[in-house]
Amino acid sequence: MFQNRNITDDSSSLLFDELALVACSTGVVPRKELFETYAAAIYIHEKFPHMKRMADLAAGHGLLSWFLLALDYNDNGDGSGNGNIIAYNNSTKSTTPRPRTVVCIDRRMPPSADVIATAMIERFPELESRWSYIQSDLAAIVPHPSCLLTSVHACGTLSDYLIEMAIGDPGDGKNNKNTGAPLAIVPCCHTVKARKGYRPHFLSGMQVEEVAALVEERQNKQENMKCEAVADVIDEVRCRTLINAGYEVEEIMLPAIFTARNRLLLAKEGTSVDKQVQLSHPESYEIFKKEHPISPRIQIPLADDKESIAHCHAISGRDLAKARLFEQIPKHFSLSLVMSIWLTETRSTDQSILTLETLHNLAKECCGEIETEDMICTVEAYGEVNVQSETGRRSQRYRFTYKKPEGTDISNASVSRSIAKRIDSVIRERVVHQFGDILR
Repeated sequence: MFQNRNITDDSSSLLFDELALVACSTGVVPRKELFETYAAAIYIHEKFPHMKRMADLAAGHGLLSWFLLALDYNDNGDGSGNGNIIAYNNSTKSTTPRPRTVVCIDRRMPPSADVIATAMIERFPELESRWSYIQSDLAAIVPHPSCLLTSVHACGTLSDYLIEMAIGDPGDGKNNKNTGAPLAIVPCCHTVKARKGYRPHFLSGMQVEEVAALVEERQNKQENMKCEAVADVIDEVRCRTLINAGYEVEEIMLPAIFTARNRLLLAKEGTSVDKQVQLSHPESYEIFKKEHPISPRIQIPLADDKESIAHCHAISGRDLAKARLFEQIPKHFSLSLVMSIWLTETRSTDQSILTLETLHNLAKECCGEIETEDMICTVEAYGEVNVQSETGRRSQRYRFTYKKPEGTDISNASVSRSIAKRIDSVIRERVVHQFGDILR
């Protein structure tokens, strides 16, 4: 099926047929992606059959994760498939091999991930408990040697970030105690431009200018393949980095008919390395440490142990991700407007007493009259009572916070400023109408 590889195992061929049928039934998997992802999964599984914990990073809709789970299940299945097409291998051992688990991590879990997960679980229900999806920035990851880091088409400098993550913190460049997590990535969208964030890892022994010079030299030799020249040089530098970090590195070319970005880098179990490498370009290490504007408040431990796996399941899913996002950036999903009101000591008999509850009821009434958007408003006293020094007149500020009702989909959860200001204007009019000219 694939270049340099002969697949004669009937169960493997049947597995591909079955996975292809499931993927095609979803209507969200392009033909190209089906083939290239399965090709990558085959080689990853063959190189790391012993790895029982894997992470699909920048996972998108998570197709790679399901293929890696299915390949492990096909090799070490605990049943005959209950009459289904695939004849899963029955173990002759007294105990069933420990199953592989995979966690997908990406900033956003697309709707297609749900579609694929539903189809895969319907066909392979045994895999449901072995899969989780965490919406988070990759900066929250805590890598571990017992977990394989994987990514198909790790775009641009993301490949360098994942290499950095696998190797670990180089400290001062001497006597490193590296993470040594194994790695399997298919890079794409190569760039050698510093303004786009490219920095070679210091363990490559090179700086940006040197890599750029090599790229230019290679392009002059490969006039008809300039893009390939960039990819070749960048990936050579990446391989050198991994080798210098103590990894056993293998390059495999996926069939070009599937994808033009077809280089798969397999870096097997890195070791703690004691290299006298001078950190002559410290910003090359720091470039990938910059925090995303939404700094993650969770940690994602990738160790292959019960506690870490259970923790990943506990923080998995779209609802929990939504709750974390609301907690991290509440102002993005709500809008507060402040109203300052004079506290009148005496009032005419036809005016009711202004209270916090009265303001809340006014706001609720006005929100209900706006039909274009569902909106709720809470009111609270904001700050201390202010006393005007010249007259002794007192005033109080009130904060009106506008937000969407609980359970609103996150794609529509942010508050429209124009609608909030419109409600605020109506509340002001009614306060004046009911209590007189008391707005400060």
